[in-house]
Amino acid sequence: MAVDQLRLIEGCYVADSSGCHRYDFWNEQFLFDGSPYTGWGSPSRNESRPEYLEIDLGDVHVPVRIRLQRRPVPVIKTGFPVALRVIAYPEGGGEKTVLIAENIDVEAGEWFEGDLEPLETKRIRVVTGGVAIRPSGKYFTQIMQMQFLEA
Repeated sequence: MAVDQLRLIEGCYVADSSGCHRYDFWNEQFLFDGSPYTGWGSPSRNESRPEYLEIDLGDVHVPVRIRLQRRPVPVIKTGFPVALRVIAYPEGGGEKTVLIAENIDVEAGEWFEGDLEPLETKRIRVVTGGVAIRPSGKYFTQIMQMQFLEA
């Protein structure tokens, strides 16, 4: 289904994350502000490890697509995840993996899009993995925007 046939789920916010708040513009709540110049970043780490975001959709929805935007700086080749797992928590309890994506390759400023298995939920966990090492010798994940869409 084309993006223009889907509705953006508004009112999403990050309830928890493995991220950090080093700067005013790297705060997890900026994932949903619509700006490609602010976003979320994990802490700098000495080794690559999965990072996570716990998302509250604001209400019960049936998301069918996730979109993540890479930082729009062509000279920075690191930070955007090459793997992604999306877990939904159905209202009745339990959890269900609704997307596993690997070998993600997105140009600077562009969007990764992944189709989710439709499931009625209010909460989603996004787990990222596989960022490249930075010239500083550190690893950290950066995502500029995140969107969930429904039919």
